[in-house]
Amino acid sequence: MQMSEVSSTTGSTGSGGGSSIRITGLNSGLDVDALVKKMLNADQTKIDMIKQQQQIITWKQEAYKDIISDIKELQEKYFNVSNTSTYLLSSSNYNNIAATSSDSTIVTAKASTSAKTGTYKMEVSKIAESAAISSSNSVNSQYRISDVSNWKSGTMSFSVDGGSSVSLDLTGFDDSGSSTDTEKAQSLAKYINNQINSSGLNGEVSVSAVTDSSGTYIKFTPADGSSVKMTTSGITDIGDGTKTLVSASSTTALTDLSSDFDLNKNLILNLNYNGKDVSVTLDNSSTGKNGSATVDDLITAIETATGGAVTGNFDDMTGKFTFQTKATGSTASLAIKETYTDDEGTSYTTDEDLLKALGMEDGNLYVSAQGSDAVVTITEPGSTSGTILTESSNTFTVNGVTYTVTSTTDEDKPVNISLTKDTSQMHDLITDFLDDYNKIVDNIQTKLSEKKDYDYSPLTDSQKEDMSDSDIANWDKKAKQGILRNDDNLQNLLTSLRSAFTSPVLDSNGNSVSSVYFGSMGDNTLGIDTSNDYTQGSKITIEDDTKLIDALTNNADEIMKLFTTKSTSTDSTEKFNQSGIFQRMDQIIKDNVGVIGSSYNTATLTKYANVQDDYSVTGGSGSGTLPDQIYQKQLLIDKLTDLMDDHEEKYYKQFSALETALESLSAQQSIISSYFSS
Repeated sequence: MQMSEVSSTTGSTGSGGGSSIRITGLNSGLDVDALVKKMLNADQTKIDMIKQQQQIITWKQEAYKDIISDIKELQEKYFNVSNTSTYLLSSSNYNNIAATSSDSTIVTAKASTSAKTGTYKMEVSKIAESAAISSSNSVNSQYRISDVSNWKSGTMSFSVDGGSSVSLDLTGFDDSGSSTDTEKAQSLAKYINNQINSSGLNGEVSVSAVTDSSGTYIKFTPADGSSVKMTTSGITDIGDGTKTLVSASSTTALTDLSSDFDLNKNLILNLNYNGKDVSVTLDNSSTGKNGSATVDDLITAIETATGGAVTGNFDDMTGKFTFQTKATGSTASLAIKETYTDDEGTSYTTDEDLLKALGMEDGNLYVSAQGSDAVVTITEPGSTSGTILTESSNTFTVNGVTYTVTSTTDEDKPVNISLTKDTSQMHDLITDFLDDYNKIVDNIQTKLSEKKDYDYSPLTDSQKEDMSDSDIANWDKKAKQGILRNDDNLQNLLTSLRSAFTSPVLDSNGNSVSSVYFGSMGDNTLGIDTSNDYTQGSKITIEDDTKLIDALTNNADEIMKLFTTKSTSTDSTEKFNQSGIFQRMDQIIKDNVGVIGSSYNTATLTKYANVQDDYSVTGGSGSGTLPDQIYQKQLLIDKLTDLMDDHEEKYYKQFSALETALESLSAQQSIISSYFSS
């Protein structure tokens, strides 16, 4: 028997992914797929219903996680000991003291909570200094003018890059039109520049006048890359003889600082700082590589060798070096002795020494310096006489006050340091906390009272097919309403938080630990109370700001007891009653969302939203957490899906049998018909 009029298809059946031969309705004329789909509607409806229930639980889990995240942010900001400025349990925040200096250019101060308020008087006789060794004269071709007349009868000559010498005569200089030393120096510089330019040295050497706190100078600057020798005669300020002109900077080679200095062997600087010895070598293996070592190389080598305990500096303006200890005070010391060795390590002496080239000594290869202490006199509030103190640092602490001195005071003109109670910081901290706290309470209260709109259930997959993304989002928003309505965990949380504020803080004998009370009615109340609006639930507001400020100003210690008292009791009820308001809140938050930096799965909200008990994975009942509920719904969805797949397979087999029977009947009719036709 031929089945040429029957077509068959092979494919997946149901969501389970099974495979079978399906016979279409060519004989019956039936739309088999449509009929099977309709016959499976009851199964699909059951699956969709469970998926909708699962979606609601998932949304509830997401809402829980958002609330947990908000509470954790509050916890991190106000109950994390590392956030010192906003830590509500820190005693220092309740007794903050502001320090104000009458002259902050001389003395500044900071006060701890232990400091006595009032006015302090300070006289600074001397500030602490480091051990510093500085150049006695410039190394960048800069020469001080002691008297302009010393230059008028002198001569100077310049030779560039080994070329012929060009002489200049200064006898024609006239400073009669200048009155101040600066003006005279500027006139002299202009005169020498005119002489240089007219002599053919234009661009090779320039002259400028420099004036600073230590005097007036003439500075000679060669062109970049030029090797210029200057020979002078008859100019007392410069001295007779030949000198190398250097435009010194941090990148200048050490050998360019003086014509008398040549780093052709190994240079060792032996440093003794604060009683410690260290050696710095500039040789063929060092950064500088003999004669190419720069100013920066030298400074870096010393700072590296001392671990930053000795620092160096070169001032391009003044042309002077300074090496100094980081430490100050009379115990700070610095000594530098230079030695030379040949390639075999044998020591030798030379007049061509580095310290001389740096302008620090005159040929003995050794320099030293000693630091000095600060000397101050402090007269504290209530005292008629001051106490003389010697300090090694310019920043020091006395009786809870940390002073920083930067310069000395004039005689009989002490600096006044005023210490006063600063209530603004704690007031702002409490205000900010209540604002953040009430936002969380308001959000939870809204979720608890939000009504469910039963016209909106989670959409099924088939319903989403004919909707836009925006329509789906709007529908989901309405469907999510009321999912936390009257939630037991959240209601218990708000009740606990409200009780933390309203329950009195007691000692072990049942007496109040503080003379200041929570509330706004009464002489000793804090001014902070539950909201007058009953719809605001557990919100806490500042009902009388004047009372709060007064309490912070006059009863800071009592407020601290009310908020921060810590109980040592192991009994939960006693611990709650004997704990300060913020101590209670800290514990309530830990009990609900966990400790800072930990998952803390036993915390009520965290466990309910995130923890699936191990035994529920095997199909057990679990403990009723949201992950447990989601998992149990998934087990049911999988079971119903498998059942629908079985039904689908059965229905297709039944229709296949029908098609086969109809085909057989059709064949028999054809045979009978052929008999009669013959």
